[in-house]
Amino acid sequence: MATYDKAYELARELKESEEYKEYQKAKQAIQANEAAMSILRDFREKQIRLEMDLLSGKEPDEKAKEEMQKLTDLVNMHGEVKRFMDAERRILIVMSDIQRILTGALNLLDYNR
Repeated sequence: MATYDKAYELARELKESEEYKEYQKAKQAIQANEAAMSILRDFREKQIRLEMDLLSGKEPDEKAKEEMQKLTDLVNMHGEVKRFMDAERRILIVMSDIQRILTGALNLLDYNR
């Protein structure tokens, strides 16, 4: 089916994009650095816990907020972690934009018509 062929073509194009290449380089660099991986894992775990609390209606206490701010500062100071998170954010924006384009083109979320 031509639709799937185009999807595979898009996937190949994405793999050749600068955003994806930078993401892969940053991913390899961070995976090779145990300290950086530890910082990233800790940040992600606390970020998920904080988001889960917020979604369940629980307001995080001051200690949790301070801890998250310290981790955020550490991430921003650690070059490899920051580079990875920035690269990840850029490729996720591309993916989100593609999803938005497809959804809009197909009127999938247009319930008023």
